Amino acid sequence: MKARVPLLSLSPSKIPSLLKQGRITIAVVGLGRIGLPTAAVLSRAGARVLGADISEEVVEAVNRGRCKFVDEPGLPQMVHDQVKARRLKATTDVGKAVLRSDVSIISVPTPVDDRKTPDYSAVKTASALIGQNLTKGSIVVVESTVGPGTVENLVQPIIEAESGMRGGKDFGLASAPERSDPGNILANLRSVPRVVGAIDSRTLGIVSALYRAALGADVIKTRSPKTANAIKLTENLFRDVNIAFANEFSLLFEKLGIDSIEVINGCATKYNFLPHYPGAGVGGPCLPSNSYYLISEGVKAGNIPYMIRMAREINDRMPDHVVELVSEAMNEVRKNIRGSKIALLGVAYKPNIKDIQLTPAEEIWKRLTEMGGEVSIHDPMYVGEVVFGTKVRSMDGAVRGADCIVIATGHKEFKSLDLEALGKMMRSRVLVDGRNIVDPAVAARAGFSYRGVGRGR
Repeated sequence: MKARVPLLSLSPSKIPSLLKQGRITIAVVGLGRIGLPTAAVLSRAGARVLGADISEEVVEAVNRGRCKFVDEPGLPQMVHDQVKARRLKATTDVGKAVLRSDVSIISVPTPVDDRKTPDYSAVKTASALIGQNLTKGSIVVVESTVGPGTVENLVQPIIEAESGMRGGKDFGLASAPERSDPGNILANLRSVPRVVGAIDSRTLGIVSALYRAALGADVIKTRSPKTANAIKLTENLFRDVNIAFANEFSLLFEKLGIDSIEVINGCATKYNFLPHYPGAGVGGPCLPSNSYYLISEGVKAGNIPYMIRMAREINDRMPDHVVELVSEAMNEVRKNIRGSKIALLGVAYKPNIKDIQLTPAEEIWKRLTEMGGEVSIHDPMYVGEVVFGTKVRSMDGAVRGADCIVIATGHKEFKSLDLEALGKMMRSRVLVDGRNIVDPAVAARAGFSYRGVGRGR
């Protein structure tokens, strides 16, 4: 069976019109927080999109025009509209989707395992299924975040072995790593330049033209998939390392009686200082994982990136520091964690996002529970649901009778807490702010024993 549009035989200049005419069919393998928005945007641009996912629940929801990512502005409506227009359809049959498509996009998870080693099992599975069903002249694009060299040294050999075809000759292979911020994904897809790298210049031109036409954003062409993935990792590692730097000096400033938030805000008045702030830890599917993709490649190459590894260790330790602050503040009111009720506010890894992937809140909850604390949880995104094996309560339900409040996520709802009212519900007034969203002076006026990350007493 031939691809409807053998893209590799076409000039990049033909891509925009073919897309607009609905003559390009795209398979998006993986309908998660990145894959589903990508599928919806490509569909709206004119492509016929077949979304493939191993979850029957996800596929059924999409085919009904439903989207679970209600925290992504505009996405639920876009998914509904594109399904209704019959331009977007989901299936659990990855092979069938690939067979019918001109472009196959891999958008599957790439977590790290317990040994901090990248787990590319989903990428391998997707690559094998694509290779078994790939048609000559088609193109494969890897959007999943992977280490530099993974596309060339892992994905390409698998596809070639399964298809019997040669990359760059019989099929195209490119990397276009997503660069989106959860909670702003649709806006990011339209505005953030897309970095593209391919194994040959012909594929590079065609994939670049496709993304430019479909997203309306600029495209940055790079010399290889390896370079494109290095860009994605470096921009995330820049954040992770700088957050670790902020955490490191904030721990010192706590001991010196200096308010690190005041220090950072003062530094930010200079033209060459980019502020990053300390906190309870770094979570989500990207920052806690991305370092290990590069560390893994560094080990293979015989050049270990020590600063990146140290930064990750610093950020990984921050939940423990929050627990230390809880112990300090509780001692101040002559209480111990054991036997006390503690209200943990926020379980999501990021403000205003319903996502708990690698959230620091879980480590805080674990440690407090292990130390004998009775931990109740409130998160406005999860009320009534079970998280960490316990039911998420309302704010009043979590705080009433508590000895301590711990803020682990900077949700907008927590930025205007009525501390006087909350204090009246509590048995003891202790507040540990892991996100520095409460003014220490306001907490003190409300009678709280207060601790904040990096807030010298």
